[in-house]
Amino acid sequence: MEERRVVITGMGVVAPNGIGVEAFWDSLVHGRSAIRRITHFDASSYPCQIAGEVRDFDPTNFMDPKTAKRLSRFSQFALAASEMAVEDSEIDFSQENPYNIGVFIGTAIGGGDVSEHLHTVFMEKGMKRIPPYSVFSISTHCASGAISCAFGLKGVNNTISAGCNSGLDACYLAYNSIKAGDGDVILVGAGEAPITPYIFAIFCASGYLSRCNDDPKRAVKPYDINSDGLVLGEGGAVIILEELEHAIKRNAKIYGEILGYAATNDGCDLFGANTDGAAMAKCFKNALINALLSPKDIDYINTHGNGYLPYDICETEAIKEAFGEIAYQIPISSLKPITGQSLSPTGIYQVIACLLAIRDGVVPPTMNHFNPDPKCNLNYVPNRFIRKEITKAIMNAHGFGGRHTVLVVGRYSM
Repeated sequence: MEERRVVITGMGVVAPNGIGVEAFWDSLVHGRSAIRRITHFDASSYPCQIAGEVRDFDPTNFMDPKTAKRLSRFSQFALAASEMAVEDSEIDFSQENPYNIGVFIGTAIGGGDVSEHLHTVFMEKGMKRIPPYSVFSISTHCASGAISCAFGLKGVNNTISAGCNSGLDACYLAYNSIKAGDGDVILVGAGEAPITPYIFAIFCASGYLSRCNDDPKRAVKPYDINSDGLVLGEGGAVIILEELEHAIKRNAKIYGEILGYAATNDGCDLFGANTDGAAMAKCFKNALINALLSPKDIDYINTHGNGYLPYDICETEAIKEAFGEIAYQIPISSLKPITGQSLSPTGIYQVIACLLAIRDGVVPPTMNHFNPDPKCNLNYVPNRFIRKEITKAIMNAHGFGGRHTVLVVGRYSM
């Protein structure tokens, strides 16, 4: 039996730097940061007072008011992104077998915003003021369920919660599911809404967040010696994974193909990055093997690059180990100075950015890269995009607990 190939046929995004794929991409290419002072709540007493907020988002542009009211913010983001992705793909679900279409959504925090709000309501007014649908709203599975209900999809349905890796993990698990014949089409994405008073305070307490409050747009500085930490973001993104023959049969637009993946774990430190980079390097190597590629086949690396310098150094060393001398020739960039660290959606942002880089022959820049750390001496495409033909790109994500995920995508060819 011929191996099933998996392509991407639709994309949707709700990000701090743009609602809609083209607005998101234009911001990335031209380096327009979406990091601002927080408006969701009064953060004046917090050590970090900046974030990548999604502004001007009206969920009722994508769903009816009743549904919007019952969904947590991360689920609103994911459902809105799925509406855009489905429209972009031009797939007609009325002509499809609903049991062959699935949903895989990643999230780290889930409906934490609803839990935080309802706890206040409960403490002040008691249990009788808790809405009956709240048990669904707070669930990490809220988004996957809402998307399935919105489109009447009856196939495989999963929620993945693996911190910042959740989006990329959802991609490779859905990829494997299609290859195994569990379905022909899977909506894959992620959603996150961690910018609330309590959740944001937890991240502040970790000590990982930047305190560059007076210059938000320059707060995230990956690979830079002056980096003082990451900046939290929010948002959602969804892509449509489709079995190749199914996509060809309906004459679908194909953005690219998933070629391979890998996942590893440091297994040594719950909170920090393993400074030797061995597990991350192994993840890159395994992904190349899985994709039947060598380092010289990769034209672009889109990195996790979160602006936490010990991690950025570790990531750089891992790339050098995995790619050898060619590591110095491959353009590398991080999206985090533009979007912030939006946890699970960042992996989907990376997939979208890599596919658009392949489409347009453009590598987006790593912004705020003016004073590189001596150990960070690769080509990070500082501050301005470059033009380059790209046929294959690789991306990586990292999460607490030492998780590493790497995904490889490429231009579709027969």
